[in-house]
Amino acid sequence: MRPWLAALVLARCIGLRPQTRFGSANYGDDDWRFRKRYAVLGAAAAATSVRPVRRGARFQAGMLRIGGAYAVRYVTRAPMEDVHEATAVRMERLVRDLRGAYVKSAQLISTAFPELLPAPWVSRLEVLVDDAPARPWRVTKRVLERELGRPVEESFRHFELEPVGAASIGQVHRATTLDNRTVAVKVMYPGGRQLVLSDLSNVRRVLRIVKPALLPAVDEFRMRVKGEFDYRKEAAQMDACGRYLRSKRPRLARRIAVPASLPELSSQKVLTMAWLNGRSLRSDLEEQAHAAQRSNALVKGWRLWRLQRRAVVSLKRVAAAQGALIFGEDSPGFSADPHPGNVMVLEDGRLGLIDYGCSCSYNDQEVAVLADLYHHLHHNNRGGVVDAVKAMGFSSKRMDEDYMCTFATQLFDRNIVDGGLLSLNDFERQRGEKVRKIPRKYMLTCRVSLLLRGLGARVGVPGLSMAYLWRREVARARRRR
Repeated sequence: MRPWLAALVLARCIGLRPQTRFGSANYGDDDWRFRKRYAVLGAAAAATSVRPVRRGARFQAGMLRIGGAYAVRYVTRAPMEDVHEATAVRMERLVRDLRGAYVKSAQLISTAFPELLPAPWVSRLEVLVDDAPARPWRVTKRVLERELGRPVEESFRHFELEPVGAASIGQVHRATTLDNRTVAVKVMYPGGRQLVLSDLSNVRRVLRIVKPALLPAVDEFRMRVKGEFDYRKEAAQMDACGRYLRSKRPRLARRIAVPASLPELSSQKVLTMAWLNGRSLRSDLEEQAHAAQRSNALVKGWRLWRLQRRAVVSLKRVAAAQGALIFGEDSPGFSADPHPGNVMVLEDGRLGLIDYGCSCSYNDQEVAVLADLYHHLHHNNRGGVVDAVKAMGFSSKRMDEDYMCTFATQLFDRNIVDGGLLSLNDFERQRGEKVRKIPRKYMLTCRVSLLLRGLGARVGVPGLSMAYLWRREVARARRRR
């Protein structure tokens, strides 16, 4: 509902109905109750409709100020690096202030297409955390009781009022069931769907002007994000992934934990799952790094080496699980959001994989094409890479082989821009190239690859190759044909 329509509703609700007049014999308490009830509904509609518009206006105003800084630079001739750094700070503040889907979009673009942004932008945006202020307990309680159909005390023996984590669409509480099981309860915010989809629409408007070729990636992300608003689907996906790893990859499943849902305490807006004792990989790495920095030189070097080794082991385990779910036979699909905040380091040494709201699955033909791409990337077969990219549906203005190989390698395999090769933008300018079509279906695999490589770069492994890490799963997929 647009603001003008909400105002019309308010005016209609507060104004006189045609069949009544003040002072008439037919005007009574029922009319006052009618007016009060619909005035409240109209006010709520206005509030929920104006907020996305205001957020969109703030986002667009912020982007205009950033664009203005670059325009001023052409007059003042200020160093471009200084302008990049200043605008990166502005962009980070804008995204942190708005939160919601702007954080997810900033992560997506800065990690998936770093060559499209200045280096200061990438360094600031790729580490953004999808967090948000927690909602009051009264809001959480109202959602819980409405969704579960009974008071909270009839569903849980104990429920911690302070959330252990909060994000753009919901927050997580620790609780104890009536049969003394410790669980995590994820509760969706009221109105979160409208805000997130509105945020993504605003991002799409900007990309339509700046880089239209990226629109399919945002459209795919938008479609998959819609799954985050139905916790029943997320629970089914999470349980299916856990069963698949335990049955098809038992050795890997002993090192990876996927929480099981509790259907009797879950609904569309409430997801109850087994509690995993541990902390996020992001928190673990940050704490270990801070401890190392506080040590003396000799101990510091030892601790940093152990931290890097531990992080690399964790990274390889997560990559192995993702590879099994992407390329495995009869796989239920994979999570497209394996950033360090969604990976838990458990007390028993295992890794926990959480958050399956944004997920994707491929049919046999799509797996075969993707496996061909990674096979040729691993063996540096440029002709095979180009053929696979064409089969996937990528296209450019001239279909230059060097450009397409660089494009595929940077997005799906390893970071080569930092290794000294020309960026994709340089290729476009020098060869008259331009991406025309990016197939939506494969962009979430690209996102997984780039998120894992981003983690590798943060822990000192910048040259991580996903084609190498997934080579065994790719070989299994190719043998099935």
